[in-house]
Amino acid sequence: MEQGTGGRARGARLPLHMLDRPRLTEIFDRGHALTVISGPAGGGKSVLLSQWATMQEERAAAAVRLGFDESVTNEHLMLREILTKVIVQDLIADRSTARSALRGFDSVRDPGGELGRLLGDLSRPCVLLIDNAERADERSLLGRALDLLDAAPLLRIVVATRRSTVTRTLQMLASADVCVVGPAHLFFTCDEARAVVERVSGQALPPHPLGEESALPLAARALGLALATHRGPVEIAAVEVQGLADALMASLIGPDAPADFQEFLLRTSVPGRVTREIVRRLGWPDGGDEHLDRAELYGLGMWEPADDGLGFVYTPLLREALARRLDQRPLDAVAPIRRTVALWASEHGRHLEALTNAMRARDYVLAVRLGRKSWFILSRSSPREVETLLRRENPLVLARHPLLGMLLALVLLRLGQRLRAFAYFQGAALSLGRRGVDDDPVERFWMLSAKALAERFAGQFRRSGMSADLVVQVFHTMDAEQRAECTGFAALLLSNCGLSFFQLGRISDAIEVLELGMTIQVAHTVMILEDGVGLRMPDDDGGWYHCVATLAGVYALRGRLSDARRVLDEIDGADPPPAWRSEQFGILEQIAHAVIAIAALDLDEARRRTDSIAHHLGTTELWAYLVCVQSEIEVREGRAAEASLAIAHSLGRGVNSAVSDYGSSRLTVAQAMASLALGDQTAARRTAAGLPGDDPARLAVEAFVALLTGDDARSYAAAEVAQAERDPDLDRLCLAAITSSAAAARLGRREASARAMSRAVAVMREQRSQAPLALFATDVLSEVRELCAPTEQEFLDSYLARASDGCPFPALPPPVRLTSRELAVMRELRRTSSTDALAAALFVSPNTVKVQRRSAYRKLGASNREQALLRAAELGLLED
Repeated sequence: MEQGTGGRARGARLPLHMLDRPRLTEIFDRGHALTVISGPAGGGKSVLLSQWATMQEERAAAAVRLGFDESVTNEHLMLREILTKVIVQDLIADRSTARSALRGFDSVRDPGGELGRLLGDLSRPCVLLIDNAERADERSLLGRALDLLDAAPLLRIVVATRRSTVTRTLQMLASADVCVVGPAHLFFTCDEARAVVERVSGQALPPHPLGEESALPLAARALGLALATHRGPVEIAAVEVQGLADALMASLIGPDAPADFQEFLLRTSVPGRVTREIVRRLGWPDGGDEHLDRAELYGLGMWEPADDGLGFVYTPLLREALARRLDQRPLDAVAPIRRTVALWASEHGRHLEALTNAMRARDYVLAVRLGRKSWFILSRSSPREVETLLRRENPLVLARHPLLGMLLALVLLRLGQRLRAFAYFQGAALSLGRRGVDDDPVERFWMLSAKALAERFAGQFRRSGMSADLVVQVFHTMDAEQRAECTGFAALLLSNCGLSFFQLGRISDAIEVLELGMTIQVAHTVMILEDGVGLRMPDDDGGWYHCVATLAGVYALRGRLSDARRVLDEIDGADPPPAWRSEQFGILEQIAHAVIAIAALDLDEARRRTDSIAHHLGTTELWAYLVCVQSEIEVREGRAAEASLAIAHSLGRGVNSAVSDYGSSRLTVAQAMASLALGDQTAARRTAAGLPGDDPARLAVEAFVALLTGDDARSYAAAEVAQAERDPDLDRLCLAAITSSAAAARLGRREASARAMSRAVAVMREQRSQAPLALFATDVLSEVRELCAPTEQEFLDSYLARASDGCPFPALPPPVRLTSRELAVMRELRRTSSTDALAAALFVSPNTVKVQRRSAYRKLGASNREQALLRAAELGLLED
């Protein structure tokens, strides 16, 4: 612990003797579950919380204190801070579960529920003290406090706020065990005010009573300081609250104050927490011991412990007055101070404070550098604060420094404001056209990544792929120093490129860039618990995880399950935060797990995986792939109608974002298979026809439809062509190969049948998958089995032994076959219904036309021209 002048241990005990108020701490001893302290600035709320916390420590009870400040800016961060502190103090019985929950806590969907579940396992009673609640949504915070109390019987909570407890708040608290300490309780009695004034000034007061000017604790301290420095009282009663802080500031400058004491107070009002390190950087080589002792002695703030040691925190009202006075100086005098604090704050993980001071110094180059370094943390922990900070700036600033515009776009994206985010993405991207080739490669790396992301979100997938190509080129041109500058985010931006390539179906390019991103790991530990357990920052290896999770999904969706399993094993070995694995970063990992579960015919596990990310539908560009996997599960479970409805709903206007051609082709196949499972071969054929004629996916579907309708020759021909793809989707390849084998067996082509099944079994054995077999009836597979070699028979037997007699796809009626003459008549019927006109066009007699027309109607199941033409069109018979 640091030693102050005279050997006194700084921070060993707060100057609570200055505000010893047993009549208030006695209220806490009554044991209310929730205590709300509501009073004005300068009312002594923070000191009262510190006094109560110290009393708990003296009683060997657990106390957790925190407040909303530059590092804890919102409720989510507050909940994470609570969890961190209870883990540090070893207050949760199941420590391993608590540590696991803390890692990646920023990504937890229901942080309050998660924390309540953990606090329900408290090992001993604990008091939670929350200060400066006026900086949060007070009503939401108090509601959250009640939820935590319901979940944790051993918990008590004390909340301090400047806001008044309005009627709505009181109504919400009415049914709970709540005590409210209001402004009237906080005001000093005359005896309390006298004691404080005398202790601060070191002088005995005359016997006449003090008036209202001493009722507020801060006012009483101001009077004491006035007596000590000016040897006379200062009028307090007539000034406003902010003026009170100015009066306090003026009172400090007296004949006994050191010459640079005022300058010390002004400069050290900039950082949220004053440590000896930042004091030295601001110009006091000795760490400002004398000044900090004086500030502590007169109750201008208090020492508070934190992860990086003790820090002195000024009374909020005084700090506001000091900062306002400092900012009245010329910018060139204030900017170096704020720049120094910005760099210090960044080094200590106080990223919002760092960015704020860089912006207020108008050092936009520094702001860009800090924003580049910490954008991921800021976008997840303080998006609203960053939005407010950047939107205050002149739009020209964002135009001249487009990386700040990109940072604003990223936080807007985090806040769910995709359209507004896109506008800033585009604005940042357009600045590239005004820049030359000699620009900073790190900045170009950023800007091109922003462009690729913006274009993908706008549905401009081809442009996004071209921008991603440029991103990769820029990354390869960077030297070691430039790559080191962007280590914290390079992997994340490369994963963005991988997604752009994947959406275009450029699978090889996607795999290459994702594997490149996987080589970049941060492995940065920022917090060590008392037992040596390391906890990682929210951005620690987040880019690496996004690359590896995306790669697992890409492999799985292409049927490369062995590669997907290998990558998933790497994820398990790295042990990323559990919360990541069901949030945006983990969508493709969970899809990979679902596809692998389908391959093992474990549909319950597959559904569990897709359900874990189903809440992202409507919010993610990957929705098409999730819908396809969900549809496949439904079809395999015999719920084809549900699958068809789910696909139709997902394609509805405004339900989801744009879909790439690659995603659309997968949806088309899923829709065709769902129709086929419903027995609607016409809809299946019509849906598959939406794909290009030589598309292997279309050929595989058409071959399967032909097999189900008994059109074996057509099935075999289409299936053979479908297998000719150079880098095939292995799942689709197996479908085509098994279809080819079954059709060849029916046609008596024994060798061709055995060869196709051997090809399919080789792939399925390597990928450890039996999913393609489950699409076929067992009697079809048994027929093919007799033609296979022993090794293939063994594999088929292992499946048939556990397979049911059911099949998701019913046998379909045979295809309609029209003669060439009947087809000619039907095609002419599109032009005219006149028998004579038909006869003339076809150079036959009217009687011949009548016979051929009746025959065609009968085969089509139609009774008139309109029905016949519609049916023929559905079957694709009218195509020239």
